Amino acid sequence: MAGHISFEDGWKILEQGIVKCSKILEGCPSGRPTVNEYMLNYDIAYRMAVQKDQYCQELYDGYKATLADCVRAMVLPSLMHKRDDCFLRELVKMWSNYCAMVRFICGFFSYLDRCFVPHKRLPSLEDAAATSFFSPIRKERDGCNVDMDVLMSIMHGICRSEVKTTMKNAVIQDTYLYYTRKSYEWIVQYPLQDYLAKAQETVEKETERLIHYLCISKEESSDLSLKAVSAPLMQAYESYTKEKHIGGEVLLQTYKTVEEDLLDKCSRLTIEGGSYNSSLSHMEK
Repeated sequence: MAGHISFEDGWKILEQGIVKCSKILEGCPSGRPTVNEYMLNYDIAYRMAVQKDQYCQELYDGYKATLADCVRAMVLPSLMHKRDDCFLRELVKMWSNYCAMVRFICGFFSYLDRCFVPHKRLPSLEDAAATSFFSPIRKERDGCNVDMDVLMSIMHGICRSEVKTTMKNAVIQDTYLYYTRKSYEWIVQYPLQDYLAKAQETVEKETERLIHYLCISKEESSDLSLKAVSAPLMQAYESYTKEKHIGGEVLLQTYKTVEEDLLDKCSRLTIEGGSYNSSLSHMEK
């Protein structure tokens, strides 16, 4: 394929490569691409990313959407009717197969990880893949109908396995990204006092949600909620008030105690021993 590659034409080829790799989820060795197939997919993705009309964002979004489709179509059905030890064994097997599949697919798009992802401060392809594995959480958070028995069985099963840390990091990162986006919607949608009240209510709800999802204590969940929920919500609040030159007299008419409490807690946040700003900056869009 010489010259300019349209997104539609290029993605058809990449999609074929991804579909073949998805057979790895079922444990089929034939899902592994040959060297020629691997290089073809890498070359197509690279050229689509560096040509004059480049499709870096479209490739990144397509990568995430396709993995989410794989989880929905292949991972969840394999777990749905299993319980106890059978469930845990199947979960670990599917996660292992998923990681093997992702290694090949990430290779197709590795140029994005080297150049596009750091420039845009996006989650790495590997982190985005982990988030896709837990995409049902985001649907439940958005109010969509989700089979909660299946979802909670999956989460509790993972929490009893050796991949708990990876899962927790993926959930927290996805939560942070979710509320980073929501903060910019809410700050223009609600009056400041309603925004702060909503921020406080959201932190409380997410604290309870994370307790159940991650099988952790309320204390640990409260700390994670401050990092993943309060931090982006209050950061948007601070930016908005500065941008609009909203002074202290106006702020005193809002829920000042809520503001001071959340800002004080957020200002003291540390994540993995680092500062709040430096540790979470890579999560922002």
